[in-house]
Amino acid sequence: MNVPKTMSVRMLAQGAWNAYHKKPLTVSFEVTHACTANCWHCNWGGPIKETRLDAEGYARIWRTMRSPVVNVSGGEPLARGDLDDILRALANPGKLPWVVVVSNASQLTPDRFLRLKRAGMHQLSLSIDFPDKRHDEFRRIPGLFDRMARVVPECVKIGDESDVSLNCCITAWNYKSLPDIVRLADSWGVALNFSAYSILRVDEAAGLPQQNGSKEDLKAAIDEVIDLKKRGSGVYTSEDALWKFYDFLCSGYTPGCRAGERFLVVNPDGRLTPCAMVMAYFDDQPSMLREFTSRNECGACYISTRAHSEKSPLKMIGAHVDTLKQMLPWK
Repeated sequence: MNVPKTMSVRMLAQGAWNAYHKKPLTVSFEVTHACTANCWHCNWGGPIKETRLDAEGYARIWRTMRSPVVNVSGGEPLARGDLDDILRALANPGKLPWVVVVSNASQLTPDRFLRLKRAGMHQLSLSIDFPDKRHDEFRRIPGLFDRMARVVPECVKIGDESDVSLNCCITAWNYKSLPDIVRLADSWGVALNFSAYSILRVDEAAGLPQQNGSKEDLKAAIDEVIDLKKRGSGVYTSEDALWKFYDFLCSGYTPGCRAGERFLVVNPDGRLTPCAMVMAYFDDQPSMLREFTSRNECGACYISTRAHSEKSPLKMIGAHVDTLKQMLPWK
């Protein structure tokens, strides 16, 4: 995330306080599990009958944890007609949280983008799986790639710097295309964040290069992504995280998960789950810490949320060092 200097300092301070008190650094509000897509690697898809909280209900939950970062996701969050109200309830202009909306872009228009910004969204993160029309097949939305190729640059043109980014889940199906996805993001004028596939959602081992691919080819793709990053491409993901994704995708296991403590999910009805792939429901975070996190031995995912929220204090500070340097009076 390209965060303004003063906001970065607030995030670092609040993050340190939350980490000390075992409060989450990131809360994902899955405001609907209904989705306009039906992706190969996801368990949600199509319309779903569900109970949903109203905007103030989600805001009340955030106030019990005050995470520096809030992801508003789904399903497809733009499918909710009251999404603007939810953002207004969660947003605190000029202060935390940093609000990210995660979408598949199927309902995105420049007008909708501006409405989301006015409602309090700091960044729009759009999912991408392939740098061409294979993306349509993967998401099962005909014409989606052409729509993104048109709408994303339009939103970049009318927005502020870094308002829009792409996110890519690395799978056995797309890992050879990772460098081309970076080049695509560059051509659209946006940055790119990576995550890693897990079998926990759809129980399909073929999505792991460990089962369906070549470790050597995956390493070559990540090496090229890192080279592009060093040459100026807008890749948010750190080299360290990229190699941790590599290790996970080659082994299928990364220990030390801190779901429920460093991050958690709020479901459409307001119930809490430690992560989007563990269907254990709680009414509050202390119960989750006591009954789940303290006993958690799961290591079957290593998603972007883990990579960002489970950093050591030294690495968290390091991620903000450049911002802090720019604010020193003796710069």
